[in-house]
Amino acid sequence: MILLFGAIAVVGLNTLVRSGHDLTEARNLAIVALTLVCGIGGMSLSFGSLSFSGIGLAGIVAVVLNLVLPGHREVPENEDI
Repeated sequence: MILLFGAIAVVGLNTLVRSGHDLTEARNLAIVALTLVCGIGGMSLSFGSLSFSGIGLAGIVAVVLNLVLPGHREVPENEDI
């Protein structure tokens, strides 16, 4: 399971680097680090009979962090600062 998660993580990081995302930016680093810790660390969450763990939980954590953590505000071209 760790080998599978590691392979998926490497492909994901390669995609991020090729698309030009800066992994030294605090927001991006926090998302990547927490996702890897949840996936590799064996974290699991249970809500009644519903349970998330491993890659499934790591994916959910990544999506939630991406939505919750503040990003850069993009200014439209016709709007002055």
